[in-house]
Amino acid sequence: MVAGLVAVLVAAGLTACSDGEHERTLVWSDDFDGPNGALPDPKKWELEQFADATDDEKQCYTNSSDNAHTDGNGYLVISAIKQAGNCADGWYRFITSARLTTRGIKTFEHARFEIRAKMPPGVGTWPAFWALGQEKGVEWPEVGEIDAMEYVGRDRNHVIGTVHGADDEGKHWFLQADHDSDTLLSADMHTYAVQWDGDEVQWFIDGEEYGSVTKDEVEDVGHWAFDRPYYLILNLAIGGVLGGEVPDSLTFPQELVVDWVRVYE
Repeated sequence: MVAGLVAVLVAAGLTACSDGEHERTLVWSDDFDGPNGALPDPKKWELEQFADATDDEKQCYTNSSDNAHTDGNGYLVISAIKQAGNCADGWYRFITSARLTTRGIKTFEHARFEIRAKMPPGVGTWPAFWALGQEKGVEWPEVGEIDAMEYVGRDRNHVIGTVHGADDEGKHWFLQADHDSDTLLSADMHTYAVQWDGDEVQWFIDGEEYGSVTKDEVEDVGHWAFDRPYYLILNLAIGGVLGGEVPDSLTFPQELVVDWVRVYE
């Protein structure tokens, strides 16, 4: 693919994404046009409620509009706030945040996922826009994971894209691409995208491709897990294995501001 040729076309009611080689139709989107203080559209998103202890993250995910709400100006604001208490699954945390998912609502296959968002500035933040495979009886990592965008606040011009899967013995593998922007990703909105088909996964920032992984490259390390439906996840974590140490000086709220999410197939 030639980078920089991605365009959105609107004609005769058809909305499409084209790069000159593929044309994909817009099949799902959210422009977050709700009133100020409203929860995200429940017909499109579920707000998960738990503490992610597996990755040593510091937050409790809630279904409160304090942690995820539309602002009345066409944006979704995901806020990590200082708030001590018990999580829905019994863990005790001093920070709350939000994790939105389309699991049980909508899945996509061989698609292009896009998000336009402004990253939080604080060291210790770890926002992500990603997708998990869905197939009955198949668990992670075998079911597959596609990370369209991961960011950490200690490196504010850096974006990461990753795919995860399992090998013949069920052991986890991952392959990754990354990009350093000329500007801080917390300073303004940027568009992050991943697209995949039966042979390749590609990552983009602001329409420019910055990395790819082919099926052949995946099969050198494990199973190709990307020919099944995937559901979306959008979250703001604090700390954890990638977010890193959370300094005492971190101020709250830390906000991930999202303009829109779009899916093309």
